Amino acid sequence: MKDTFKAVSLEKCIKEACELLNIEEDKLKYEIIEEKNGFFCKKVTIKVQCSEELNDEKKMRTILDKTDNINNKQDTYDQNDGMVKIENGEVIVTNPIEGGAPACIIIDPSIKVNIDGKQVSGKVEIYEESSIEVFLEKVVPTRHLDISMDNEKMEAYMSLTYTPGNIYTLKDCNENNTVHLEKTLKEQIMPNKYTLAEVKEELSKFGVIYGIIEENISKNVEKDCISVPIAKGDHPLDEKDDIIEYKFPIDECIKKLIEDEKGKVDFKSIGSVQAVKKGDLIAVKIEGAPGKNGKDITGKVKKCKTGKKIKIKTGDGCQLQGNNTIVATIDGKPCVRNNAFYVYQIHEVKSDVDLKTGNIEFVGDIIVYGAVKEGMKILSGNSITIKKQVERSMIKGKGDIIIDGNIITSNIIGGGQDVLKLDYIDDLTKMKDNLKRLMETVEEIKKYDLLGQGRKDGEIIKILIENKFKNLPILCGSIIKNIILIDDVQGEEILLPMIRGKLIGLSPVNIKHYVELQDIINSCSEIMNRVKGELALPVNVKISYCQDSTISSSGDIIVSGKGEYVSNLDANGAIYFTQDKSIARGGELKAKREIKCKTVGSEGGVSTKLIVEKSGHIWADIAYQNTIFIIGQKEYLLERPSKDIHAYIDNKDELIIDKFVL
Repeated sequence: MKDTFKAVSLEKCIKEACELLNIEEDKLKYEIIEEKNGFFCKKVTIKVQCSEELNDEKKMRTILDKTDNINNKQDTYDQNDGMVKIENGEVIVTNPIEGGAPACIIIDPSIKVNIDGKQVSGKVEIYEESSIEVFLEKVVPTRHLDISMDNEKMEAYMSLTYTPGNIYTLKDCNENNTVHLEKTLKEQIMPNKYTLAEVKEELSKFGVIYGIIEENISKNVEKDCISVPIAKGDHPLDEKDDIIEYKFPIDECIKKLIEDEKGKVDFKSIGSVQAVKKGDLIAVKIEGAPGKNGKDITGKVKKCKTGKKIKIKTGDGCQLQGNNTIVATIDGKPCVRNNAFYVYQIHEVKSDVDLKTGNIEFVGDIIVYGAVKEGMKILSGNSITIKKQVERSMIKGKGDIIIDGNIITSNIIGGGQDVLKLDYIDDLTKMKDNLKRLMETVEEIKKYDLLGQGRKDGEIIKILIENKFKNLPILCGSIIKNIILIDDVQGEEILLPMIRGKLIGLSPVNIKHYVELQDIINSCSEIMNRVKGELALPVNVKISYCQDSTISSSGDIIVSGKGEYVSNLDANGAIYFTQDKSIARGGELKAKREIKCKTVGSEGGVSTKLIVEKSGHIWADIAYQNTIFIIGQKEYLLERPSKDIHAYIDNKDELIIDKFVL
C-alpha cells in the first residue's frame, strides 16, 4: 500500500511515515518524488511502500493512535511549522513561516469536511485562508407508539419507545502541527412525551372505542413500555343449558358412557335400576341461567350463546306438576326417552325362569332376580333386567336390556322388531346402490359394444350379476327373509315379485330394457321411507360377558364385564367395552358408528372381526394378529400384535390404521 508524506526535510518525512505506519526506519521503503529548496520555502515529498499490507481500518486506527500522541506532544514540530487547534468547536489555523510545514488535520470517518468547497478525508493540509466547513451528524429525537390487538379484538396493548436526539460539536484540542478532528456530544434532547389524548386518538384510528383503560395509559405514557393493556372488551356470558335432575337411579355404566360421548344424558333411552311408588318424584327440570351479550373493543356486540332448552314430556304412568316437575301416577319402573318420561308396570320374577315359571311375556318391564335356564324365552314390551346368568335362551325386549350375569349360547335382541327393520333398511340401501351401478355399467357396455353387437339387455345384466355383481343374489335372499320375518305386506306384494322375476336365477334374461331395474329402485326407496317412520327410539343392551351368543341392539351394546368369546355383536349405534381388562376374542363385532375395545384376539391368533360403516371408527387398546378391521368395503388384517390402534377412512378414501407395534 503506497502513501505520500510531505515535510520541510527528508528526515521529518521519514520520521512521520514511520510513526504513522508503525514501522521501523530500516524497514521503510520510499522514494523522493518532490524536493524544493527555496529561500522562503523548503519542501520534501516522499512516497513509501510498506513491507506489510495494512487494511484501511488498521491504518486509520494506527493514524488515530499516533495523532493522539501528536496532539499531546508540543515538541514534535518545528517552530516554523503551521499550527492548528480546536477551540469551542472551531478550527483555528496558523500558517507556517520560513519554509515550515503547513498545519494538518486528520478527519475521523464519521465527520464530513469540505475544504474550499471540496469534500476531503484522511490527513489534509490546511491554511489560514482555507475555507473549512465541518458537518457533524445530528440524531433527531424520535418516539414510537405501537398499538396491537388480539385476534378476537377483545384486548388492545400499547408499546412505547422514546429515543433521544444528539447534537455533536468538535472536541477541543491543544495547538499542534497536526490534530485529529473528533466529535463529542454537546447536547441531548428528549422527544415530546405522548399524552393521553394522543394515545386515544391513535386508538380511534384502529377502531378502538370501547373499554379503554385510561389509568394504564396515564401510568405508562411517559416511559418506555412493552405490551401494556390499554383496552379490554366485555366477554359474553353464555346462557346455561337447562338440565334434568333425575330422582331415580340410573345405570351408572350407561350414564357415564353417554356423558363422555355427548355431554348429556337425555337424548337416548335410559332405564332405571329400581322401581318407584305412586306419587314419587321422578325428575325435575332446572332451567339454565340467562346469558349476557358482550362487546369487543371496537364496540361490536358479541352475542352470547343460547343455552339448550329442554321441553319435558310425560307418557304413561306419570304426570307433570307445575312446569318442571314429574311424578309417578302408578307403581312401576321409570324410564326416559328423548326427554319423554314413562312409568311402566313391572313384572317381577323372584326366582329363576325355568319350567316352573314357564316363558315370560309382559307388555311392561320385566325384572328377573334369578337366572334364565336353558330353553326359556323372555319377551317384553319394554325393558328387561336379569340379575344372574342366561343359558341357551331367547331374550327379546323393545326397551333397554341389562343382564348382569354371564350369557351362554343365547340370543339377545334389544329393540324388538326394530333390529330386523334396521337390517331390512340396510339391505334395501345396498340393493339400491348395486342396481344403480349395474344400470350405469349396462349403459357403458351398450354404448361401446363391449360384449359385441346383438346382445340383449337381459343377457348383459345376467352376465354382470354372475361376474361383477355377485353379492346381488345374496342381498335378494336377505331381503326376502326380512320381508317374511317382519311381515312386510307391501314388500311381499310389490318388491318380492320383482326380485324373483328380474334378479334371481335365470330371470334377468327376461328383462327387455335395463331401465326396468329403476322400478325395483323406486320400490326400495318407498319401503325404506315407510319402515324408517315405524322405527322406535334406539335402545341399549348392556351385558357383562357372553360366549357363543348373538347380541343385537337398535342402539348401543355396552360390555361392562369380562367381555365376549366367539360371539356375534350387532349394534345399530356403537359397541363399547368399558372395563380395562375386558376382552373381545373371536366372533364378529359389527356397529354402524364406532367400536371401542380394550383387548382384541389372543396371543394364539384367534380370528376376530371388527366391522363399522364407511364413516365409522374403530379403537383398540391392544389387538393381536389375525384381527380383521373392516370399514365400509375396505379390509385390513393385522399381522403383528399392536397397541393404541385407531382405524378409519381418511379424506382420500383410504383405510388408515394408526398403531404401535408391540
